[in-house]
Amino acid sequence: MAAGWPEPLRRQVSTLVLQFLAGSGRAWIGIADLGQLGTAGPVLGTMRLGGSLRTLGAEPLTRAFVWVQGTEPELWVDPTDTGYRDLYDAFAKTWLGLPGRPDGRAFNIDHLFPKAAGALDGLSHVRVMAIEAAPNQSAGRTLEKAMKQRASDVPGGKLVRHATWQTIGKVAGFTGWEELPKGREGDNSAVVKRLFAHLGGRGITPPAGVLEHDLTAHTLSVIR
Repeated sequence: MAAGWPEPLRRQVSTLVLQFLAGSGRAWIGIADLGQLGTAGPVLGTMRLGGSLRTLGAEPLTRAFVWVQGTEPELWVDPTDTGYRDLYDAFAKTWLGLPGRPDGRAFNIDHLFPKAAGALDGLSHVRVMAIEAAPNQSAGRTLEKAMKQRASDVPGGKLVRHATWQTIGKVAGFTGWEELPKGREGDNSAVVKRLFAHLGGRGITPPAGVLEHDLTAHTLSVIR
C-alpha cells in the first residue's frame, strides 16, 4: 500500500488481501446474522475458524462488534447505522492505536460490501475499513451503484459475503472503474486487465492468472 499510510491501516489492508489470497472463503465482508459466526457469546467458536468475537466498548453487538482473526482486528457494523464513522473512531482508538479516523480528504470510512446493497440483502453486519478516497468513490459511483440496483431488483441474498477482486481493487487503490459495469453482453476485459496490472504493481497477483481475469470480467457483467 502507499508508503505514507499509517502502519495500522497498512496492516488492515494487507490482512484482507492475505485472507483473500489464502482462498477457502476466508475474506469475509458481510454476514446475515451473528449466528453465521457460530457465536452465542463474546468469545466462542465459529464457522470462521480461528477467530473470536469481541465487543466495541459498550456498544451492543447488534450495532457493532470487533472480530479478531489471527492477530488483526476487524470492525463490523450494522449497514443501516448512520453513525459508522463514529464507531470507526472508537475502533481506531481502542484497537488500532490511532488517535481516531484518518484525514477524510485522503481516506473514506466505508463498508467493504456496499451498505445500501447490504441492507437490501438483509445483512446484519458489514466489515468496515479506512479506504483511500479516490478508489472508494470511483467504485461507489459505478460498481456499488449497480450492486444496489441489483439488490433492489432481487431482494434477499447470501448468508455470508466474501471479498472479490473488486473489493481488493478498491482497498488497493484502483480508480479505473468508470467504464463499468457493462451489461451481460458487454466486454469488461479491458478494465479487468488494467485492474490486475494495478494490483501487480502493488505486489498482488492472482494465483490462477488468466482464469481469474476471465472470471472477474464475467462477474462484473452480472454484478453479484
